[in-house]
Amino acid sequence: MRYLVRSSVLALVGLALVTTQAKAQHGTEIGVRGGVSVAQVSGDIGDTFDKSNTTGFAGGVFVNWDWGILGLQVAGQYTQKGAELDVGSAVENLSLDYFEIPAVLKAGIPLGIFKPSVFGGVGLGFNTGCDSNGTDCGDDVKSTTWSGIAGADVAIYLGSISLWVDGRYNFDLSDINNASDVVGDLKNRNWTFQGGVAFAL
Repeated sequence: MRYLVRSSVLALVGLALVTTQAKAQHGTEIGVRGGVSVAQVSGDIGDTFDKSNTTGFAGGVFVNWDWGILGLQVAGQYTQKGAELDVGSAVENLSLDYFEIPAVLKAGIPLGIFKPSVFGGVGLGFNTGCDSNGTDCGDDVKSTTWSGIAGADVAIYLGSISLWVDGRYNFDLSDINNASDVVGDLKNRNWTFQGGVAFAL
């Protein structure tokens, strides 16, 4: 009798997990996320500047479409980028703010209530602020930029709610600098690490 009860409970739990997975992983979700951006710049500045990372905020909203193994995710988010540049005896803190629209194609394997995925795609960024040691430098950077994206995430499905952990690398595909006679081929590079929550639609 005890064995029968135990088997029945395990069967019900398994059915609930499968049902939860089927509902959550074959539909549309909308969510919010936030975390940290660890940024750097690259360019023809190696002989003149020493560079180090700068840390800022990244976060926004996203929509995730799940079709089993494959999926698509589009987001709108605010991201802080930039770098700390050592110019001889001086230090220049370059702070860049962007509103970004990243879109990535995903491939993942459902593992019960968990679904790890890898993804790649592109992002369109709109510069909303540029500050260099307290001085506005908005005219020195381009207003829009395209970037490549590669990363991975894990979703944990809990009925109509899911929890997300996301890590991605973003790299500019073109020069962001308007003053190319001073610094050539200046591009953003940054990692973002975010956590979030989504709701099934």
